[in-house]
Amino acid sequence: MNGFPASVERYLERVLIERARPLLLTFDGPWQLRAMVGDAARFGFDAAAPDVVVERLQDLFLGLPTGQMQDFPFVELAGGGNAHVHLVPDGELFHVLLLDAGEEHERTRAQQQLGNEAELASLEKSRALARLKEIRSELERQRAGLEEAHALKNALIATLSHDFRTPLTSIFGYLHLLERRAGGDAAEIDALHAIRRNATYLFALAENLLEYGRSEAGAPNERAASLINAERLDAPRLGADLDAMFRPLAQDKGIEFHLEPIVAPPAEALFDEVKLRQVLINLLSNAVRYTHHGEVRARIAWREQHLELEVRDTGIGISPEYRERVFKAFNRGAQSGSRGAGLGLSIVKRLVEQMHGTLDLESTPGAGSCFRVRVPALERPGANLPAAPAGDYENVRRAAPSAVVVDDDPDIAGLLEVLLADLGCRVRAFDDANAAIEHVRAEPPDVLLIDVELPGLSGNAAVYRLRSQGYKGRIVTLSATATDDARRAAIAAGADHYLTKPLNIEQFLRTMRATIA
Repeated sequence: MNGFPASVERYLERVLIERARPLLLTFDGPWQLRAMVGDAARFGFDAAAPDVVVERLQDLFLGLPTGQMQDFPFVELAGGGNAHVHLVPDGELFHVLLLDAGEEHERTRAQQQLGNEAELASLEKSRALARLKEIRSELERQRAGLEEAHALKNALIATLSHDFRTPLTSIFGYLHLLERRAGGDAAEIDALHAIRRNATYLFALAENLLEYGRSEAGAPNERAASLINAERLDAPRLGADLDAMFRPLAQDKGIEFHLEPIVAPPAEALFDEVKLRQVLINLLSNAVRYTHHGEVRARIAWREQHLELEVRDTGIGISPEYRERVFKAFNRGAQSGSRGAGLGLSIVKRLVEQMHGTLDLESTPGAGSCFRVRVPALERPGANLPAAPAGDYENVRRAAPSAVVVDDDPDIAGLLEVLLADLGCRVRAFDDANAAIEHVRAEPPDVLLIDVELPGLSGNAAVYRLRSQGYKGRIVTLSATATDDARRAAIAAGADHYLTKPLNIEQFLRTMRATIA
């Protein structure tokens, strides 16, 4: 082929093979070893333990397609040597070829180091130039004025409201434990209820900011759409919280507040309670704010396979020319005497649309307004979880299941340990994904709970790695990102469930009971 005589080609082939000392392993599609040819001991492998050989090579090619040629030069092997490792596809099979690179590595290490340093210097120079260009562009955008400042403000709002979710998980979780263990002291129970109402109100405000941040980030882009959590609705408790939250505000203004008797939906009708709370809190906040005499009246009722929410007031009303404007963000000029941010109704409209509902407005200037919302029941994504009484920790498996918790927030890790221990689990907690992976590989637990936003290796990357290494236990992913894209990413990585912060404790307990059953 190269013009060499056949005898010379045979000599070259023999010399090169002797120097390379190749080891060839042949696999079928799912990494099943079909054949091994060559001196395995030369590369630190035990030919009598092919499973170990396969595991090491599979780790090397983790996440890479076996149907494409792959080349890894100078791979350091367990025995301390070096090899060139090649993956060669061959129809339905593929081969992994190891060539001894020890002598070549010693000869070229100095030159390679110099080349690497030069490449790094070039890369750093390119990054510096790119950064200078970014800075220049940023300064030019800032000089453009208000529009860029508006975008930065939106990013800040979205970040702050997102970061509220983790501490709120601790607040709601430990509050749940305090409520379970509270005695019969009425003052203590009232205090805990007051904490829950105000924490819920704070959560609704944070969700308003987050929802606004999503909408400004590109809605109705699917990536900006928030996650819909379908769960059973505790309508009486929702009504009681709203009554306790807004009745004092109305009394301070000298107006009446009426919450009509609630017609609760059936147990099988599922709704996103967080978004319903946001809708009602925004509507009632506006009603109380813009009503100076008379009354504010609210209604929650299940009718014609829909949940109907109605908020009616005798306030200042809205002029016909402002009817559409009130559903736009920052519409403070739409209503006389407005002192709010002008976000509430725009967020109400967006949330209702996300829940596939309708929103209607009737209003007469000087006589008041009536907002009506109709929301259909939602379908739960995935398998339905079995019902369990609120706060019931008694239904525990005979053999205590094992659980591993991975969260870098010690408060949340501690909360999850307590909740799982009450369910009868033996729990180990880690704040680092790599340490957790080593433990799971050594002692596989029945269930793994892992946060997505971890320092270093992310939760999704850890889950993918464990699944690829054969972990078969149940995995529950926790995240402060409540979007469908985030859920899909977690499930694609290998999670069985995706729960958002702040955790709905009863939903969490139902999920865990079903997971460890």
